[in-house]
Amino acid sequence: MKQQIYKGLFWVAFIAIGIVISSCSKDEADGYYIRFRANGELVEFKNQLILTAGFGQSGDLHTGTISGANDADSNVGLQIYNNAPILAGTYSGYGVSGGAVVGVIIGYKEKSSGVLFSSGGGPNVDATVVITEITETTVKGTFHGKIMATGQPDIVVTNGSYFVRRAN
Repeated sequence: MKQQIYKGLFWVAFIAIGIVISSCSKDEADGYYIRFRANGELVEFKNQLILTAGFGQSGDLHTGTISGANDADSNVGLQIYNNAPILAGTYSGYGVSGGAVVGVIIGYKEKSSGVLFSSGGGPNVDATVVITEITETTVKGTFHGKIMATGQPDIVVTNGSYFVRRAN
């Protein structure tokens, strides 16, 4: 009788562990990340200590920064500016609304050249950051756009995604 109870408990535990493991997406199982395609080439940031998001406010300006790096030679930053609290949603463009800066800037320091590329500021910014999920401990979403640097060919950023630790 005890052996049957132990077998039953084993199978319940086995099924429960399977459910927990399968409920995590593959990306989340890999830990925190920021990844995107730069002109079609995959760029990934996986340094678990540096992949973070932080949010702040000064007067009517609300800011969010999602950043990552693998080392000192290359990094990425997604900056969000808004005139209301930053929540799950889509943020794009760059300009002034109601006396506050609103929009996004995508920045990327390319490892091979050391050049800092940015979507820049102004009315013609081609950059979008989507926050699909924001909790007390993590931030998850997507991004895309075009980044530039003086004297360099533009980089088209596609298929950007992130899952990072929330610092505050």
